Amino acid sequence: MWVLKVALPLPIEPMSYLPPHADGREAVLGYRVVVPWRGELRVGVVVGREEGSHKSFALREALAYLDAQPWLNPSAIEFLTVAARDSFCTVGTLLHDLLPFLEPPLLHRVRLLPGADPALLPKGLEALAQGWQEAQGLDPKLLDFLREAGVLQEEVAERRTLSRVLVVLREPAEALSEKAKAAWYALRDLRQAESMTALAKAAGVGVGVVKGLMEKGYIGLVEVEAVREELEPPGVQLPAHPGEDHPAGVRAPAHSEGEHPQVPVRIQGGRLLERLRALAGLVQTGPALVLFPEVSLLKKCQPFFPQALVLHGEMKAEERRRAWAQASQQADSCKWVLATYQGLLLPLDFERLVVVEEAAEAYKLPGGSRAFVPRLARLRAQGLGVPIHYCSSVNSLEVWDEPAHLLPPPSPRLHLLDLHRERGWPLSGAAIALLQQVQEKNRQAVVLSARRGYSAVLRCKQCEWKAVCPNCALPLRYHKSGRAGLLQCHQCGHQEKAPDLCPSCQSDVFDPKGPGVEWLLEALAQHLPHLPRYRYSADAKDDLRPLLAGEAGVLVGTTAILRGPLLPELALVLLPYADGFVLQSDFRASERYHRLLWQLADLHPRRRPLLVLQTFEPGHPAHKALQAADLQGFMDKELALRRALGYPPASRMVKLEVAHPKEPVARDAIYQLAQALKAKAEPDELLGPAPAPVARLRGQYVFHLLLKSTAPRLQTLMQNLPPVRGARLRIDPDPQSFVGLLED
Repeated sequence: MWVLKVALPLPIEPMSYLPPHADGREAVLGYRVVVPWRGELRVGVVVGREEGSHKSFALREALAYLDAQPWLNPSAIEFLTVAARDSFCTVGTLLHDLLPFLEPPLLHRVRLLPGADPALLPKGLEALAQGWQEAQGLDPKLLDFLREAGVLQEEVAERRTLSRVLVVLREPAEALSEKAKAAWYALRDLRQAESMTALAKAAGVGVGVVKGLMEKGYIGLVEVEAVREELEPPGVQLPAHPGEDHPAGVRAPAHSEGEHPQVPVRIQGGRLLERLRALAGLVQTGPALVLFPEVSLLKKCQPFFPQALVLHGEMKAEERRRAWAQASQQADSCKWVLATYQGLLLPLDFERLVVVEEAAEAYKLPGGSRAFVPRLARLRAQGLGVPIHYCSSVNSLEVWDEPAHLLPPPSPRLHLLDLHRERGWPLSGAAIALLQQVQEKNRQAVVLSARRGYSAVLRCKQCEWKAVCPNCALPLRYHKSGRAGLLQCHQCGHQEKAPDLCPSCQSDVFDPKGPGVEWLLEALAQHLPHLPRYRYSADAKDDLRPLLAGEAGVLVGTTAILRGPLLPELALVLLPYADGFVLQSDFRASERYHRLLWQLADLHPRRRPLLVLQTFEPGHPAHKALQAADLQGFMDKELALRRALGYPPASRMVKLEVAHPKEPVARDAIYQLAQALKAKAEPDELLGPAPAPVARLRGQYVFHLLLKSTAPRLQTLMQNLPPVRGARLRIDPDPQSFVGLLED
């Protein structure tokens, strides 16, 4: 008797189940399987099979396999096990994080086992004796009772919904109007569109243009199940956009005479299009997985890989499951996969992995494992025995010593405004003069803030009172809406009306500090009333069509702008308070700020917008590096400092975070944990315990304990970690941020 080891997307290790009674297939490793779990049906993956013990009769029986072929291959299953151990979490936790679309809606039918006594049926389930019934709506506890008694017969399958979508059917055989071309190319890049209206909106044309393309047979509606086969019909060569360099002409980096040829591990520098061409040349030879931190960057790269399989979180769960099945069925012909972290477990034998912008914070999984995707990608490449590469504007320090192909960095145009000397707040006179030039020359500008709302703090000028969140050790952000305004915590969501008078001294003179998006919009309206203003942040995005059409204006927002659309006439990028991006309780803050400045310098792929920084620290090393167009110098100094301190990448770091609504309970729990670790840790391996940089967050008092050492040593220290009683313990492998705040 064989026993299946089934990994469920739950914070548990794989569970043991008997194979489905009605399915006697032998090779089941990697298959999705439906199993009963606490009164409901869950979908898991078979990650092992072992000879059943004499107690196997006590195990529950799996109901059915969902697929005709494995969802995970052996290398992916091995990676899942190794990565879970490396991330100090269960296999189920990591499976849930990496495959959030694993479980589809199910078609579930049940009936009384033929020949069984109908008297066994509990009240309310008498219809099961008459034949198959839909399980939906039936009491799961009663079904579980019948299942345990062995008198319930079940049929389970994946519920699929069909829909019709627009796809490209063939290449135009005649000259098209400019609008028709725009619509055809837009659909080619999108791969599919939900409706004519959706395509017309994406292409910026009327619905009549799309309808004309359909009437001529260039695009058409197909069932969604057939989309992947219809996207690139045989014999149709999808051309590149007019004037676009095709990646097929890209060559590998040249080597000097006498130099031993070496494939670079990392690609750094250059502008985005130059990096993409180098990347395309790197992955021409065979199947490659290219990972992206965000969907917006992935979409920018899609035109360079027109035949690639795409997998990301903006796709519907059913679309992702369909793409996964396609990868399994067409493993031999799948050359490129462009994916976010959800592509790591694809059942393909890639010849190389590429991580784009490997230092991006978006790679940090927010779920239970808190794993960092670039480290997972390295483990995946090691398991496959293939090389891994990194492609970034500025590579992270973790890969800084790897062989590199260095593209000439762009030459930034930087202008520093020393706030010790300049006058005017939040926009100095010099900044306003530059923005006036933008208006006069009908150009476009971006004004970047570190936060949403009006200001970071609302403070009384008389007594220094300031509004503080009752649930977090943070000031309430001031949103200037209505007569008095609104105070809001961007972490826990607490809101209250801004006071008319100071609650402490009854003064009516308030002093907002830290300019947010609303304050900057107000200042622009005051100084440049005729310059059109637009907002772009996580919580509010204006209609940018006038800007995208080339009209003059200024876009004010947070770093969400980096993921937004390209402004064609961008001439100026202004940071009114640049220090707000670097003053953080984090040893990676300077590196992150350095990388942000280079991203802003490359915000437009062809122009060189003037980057203006209002700062109290014009001599900051990141500013000097940008002035000298020197990517290397700043990072070399930062690496030397990290090594002197023994911080990553000189070591690996793990953060233990304990939280509880009562401060004494949390403090006692973290000190007990520290005492247990001190018994086996070296003096320089343990940092803390100490309150977190934000000591109270969302009603929880938070304490941190840091471990830093080699990876094998950390595995030893983390073994048999004592349970934390009465408080919540979270383990953060490879922490990228120590403040723990949501996007401000």
